[in-house]
Amino acid sequence: MSLGARLLASAAFGAATISGTSAAGAQSAQETYRFAIPSKPLGSAIAEIGAVSGWRVAYTAPLPAGARSPALAGVYTAPQALALALAGTGLQSRVTGERSITLAPTSANATAITGALGEDGAEALDPIEVTSGGSGGALAGPGWQGAPDRIYETPSSAAYVGRAAMDERGGARNAGDMLRGVSGVNAVIDRQNPGVNVNIRGLQDQGRVNMTIDGARQNFQQAGHGSSAFAFVDPELLSAVEVEKGPTSTAGGAGVIGGVVTFRTLDASDLIVGDKDYGVRLNTTTGTNAFDFNGSAAFGAKVGDGAEVVAAVGRKKLGEYDAGKHGRAVKQTRSSGEQPISDYVTQDQWSWLMKAVLPFTDTQKLTLSYVGLSTDFTTGNGQYIDTNDITNHTATADYRWTPGDPWFDLNVKAYYTRTENTQFRPARVNGLPDTDVDYAIDTVGGSLQNVSRLEVSGFALAATYGAEYFFDKTDTVANSAGASNPLTNVEFAGSSPAGERGVGGAFAQLEIKRGDWLQILGGLRYDRYDLKGTSYVITGRDTFSSLHLDSGEGRVSPTATVAVTPIKGLQLYGSYERGFRPPNLMETLLGGQHIGGGNVFLPNPNLKPEIAETYEAGVNLLFNEILREGDAFRAKISIYSTEVENFITQAVAPNRFDRVQNVNLSDPAKLKGLDLEASYDAGLFYFGGAASLIDATYVDAYKDAPSFENRLWSLYLAPKRKVTLDGGVRLFDRSLTVGARFTHVKPDQIQGASSQSSALYRQYNIVDVYASYKINENFTVRAAVENLTDRAYVDAMASQLTASPGRTATLGVTARF
Repeated sequence: MSLGARLLASAAFGAATISGTSAAGAQSAQETYRFAIPSKPLGSAIAEIGAVSGWRVAYTAPLPAGARSPALAGVYTAPQALALALAGTGLQSRVTGERSITLAPTSANATAITGALGEDGAEALDPIEVTSGGSGGALAGPGWQGAPDRIYETPSSAAYVGRAAMDERGGARNAGDMLRGVSGVNAVIDRQNPGVNVNIRGLQDQGRVNMTIDGARQNFQQAGHGSSAFAFVDPELLSAVEVEKGPTSTAGGAGVIGGVVTFRTLDASDLIVGDKDYGVRLNTTTGTNAFDFNGSAAFGAKVGDGAEVVAAVGRKKLGEYDAGKHGRAVKQTRSSGEQPISDYVTQDQWSWLMKAVLPFTDTQKLTLSYVGLSTDFTTGNGQYIDTNDITNHTATADYRWTPGDPWFDLNVKAYYTRTENTQFRPARVNGLPDTDVDYAIDTVGGSLQNVSRLEVSGFALAATYGAEYFFDKTDTVANSAGASNPLTNVEFAGSSPAGERGVGGAFAQLEIKRGDWLQILGGLRYDRYDLKGTSYVITGRDTFSSLHLDSGEGRVSPTATVAVTPIKGLQLYGSYERGFRPPNLMETLLGGQHIGGGNVFLPNPNLKPEIAETYEAGVNLLFNEILREGDAFRAKISIYSTEVENFITQAVAPNRFDRVQNVNLSDPAKLKGLDLEASYDAGLFYFGGAASLIDATYVDAYKDAPSFENRLWSLYLAPKRKVTLDGGVRLFDRSLTVGARFTHVKPDQIQGASSQSSALYRQYNIVDVYASYKINENFTVRAAVENLTDRAYVDAMASQLTASPGRTATLGVTARF
């Protein structure tokens, strides 16, 4: 960009600031973003600035015909980026509220300012590089775990985990470790399984929570003891994790009542430092307690006019760690008094990422990405050890059209996911021979979403509308050596049945803003599901029958939110959300019997969809320079009450007390709680924390239920209390960071018949310490010690076969070129 253009941009930005920056808007105006926008039509460039930053841009005058923006590359605030784009056009930008800006003709006052600055008084507006606080990451915000300010300007329960927050842990042993500090969110960790299953406010499994990689649903399920749904993702390939709690009236919300978790993969901007056209990041970590290796190599580059490419590979190799030696991991109820074991927790994993951003025109771009993962691990106990080989393939195509017209901001997404587990199960003494089992799911889906913006009589309106659909196809194939019993294969296919299910619908949401003090959102969506497949029903000692099932239903779900900002930095909101979660293949088609004998399962063609209603009230706090110059305080606090009608769970079958079946509970499942996240960053030091309280009530009543107790089979409940505290200092011009983290968890117990033979969870307190030293712009050294006091514990909601790791020290290096 020429010096003259920069001078004009500086003047325009100064005029915009003087002429109309509100106090509330000034806070969000300090947040920076990385832009890589080639020279293009002015309207398209403005739309892309709004898309990258999340700012709403309103027009009070038409754009000059044929105007083009200069190339924009670097890190700027949204007003700065717009000032650069508008330089020389006769337009100026004026901040009118939180993340809201209006374009108008340059006023006489702005012209006077421009002239007064002159060649001698003006300064070029250089890019601003920022480094976040101790819990975020480069270019992340000052909030808890690196959350950007938009999280604290969103009148709903949203959460964020930045790249630096992941690195602080010394490299995640399990992908679920990334989410330990998120309020209202728990990762259901089976230490023998590298997958992650996310629980949001007490809801998990069976599609209640939509886990995605770059928007592509991860719907894999496999029956077993404990959780059945897992997403397989490598934190080394991620730039951030974003969480939306509860139902939503936009893309990603079809069939969801718990919320949406998006694992966002690396972009070129995560890897390129400064104004270079390429960047390389090498990450490596090793440690004690069988933390053998965890690392990645990633490359990103700008190619040509706006194109980008990313390639990365990750590697993880873990051995059999030792559990903590202090205290008891669980309270025992079994007479044998056996302790959880930590055997067979090895992992051998490779992952890879390829991504390309292709700008077709100045107003259109297509992002293509492919993420893969292959991991080998073992599961089981004692003499029965099963080997597992998981592969995951996720391909996405994301098209964006931003013509600069406020009526169009179009996003079209298509994706394909395949997850497969090839499992070998050695022969059991009960007569089950060596068996190879293949569990697989293929998911195809897509969405179309557009945003139209306009301003009417002082009200800023934004309408988001579109449609989405996904289709699951599951398959389970078992081959047993020398099997003569026809029920052998039915045992495997029965509990993880084959079938097809499609879920889709249309949605619309209208946002109305009045200045920077009032925000109203109303949404409506219609979703429908169709399901078909075959269940295998045991009819005798060595006989079974096939039952074909076909079902479907649709439902309308509304959402509504009202938010007010009475003073700058303080937002109060209240919301109502209704969600619709249809039964899935595993719930409807459940059949066969427990592998190796035992419980016999029955399908249920009459399952009703779950209907969830959530009432929520919350407070967002966003203040700067409250105690000292340059400090930042951010907080989100919310209370909620959720009731789930027709909650589906396994139970003793009605009228068949020797069978197990999925049923709808007669009374609503009730989930009430509080979520809190807060952080204070003063530069030299920082501290923050997150807390979750939840009270879950499930009444074990259902149609034709037996009269005896413990009729429900198993319900894994979210921890009653979870608290995380994190703080530290930055020394030597912020090159050295030293911090500590404390985690307290009070688990709830398994509810149902299976709990009678299970050990009881104990509450636990874990202390971690960490440090990082930035040698120069290219090299950073990290060290961490997790479970410093070497406590024995089992993760809340985890498989009780496996205790969590004891004291583990790690050392890592990140190199950037």
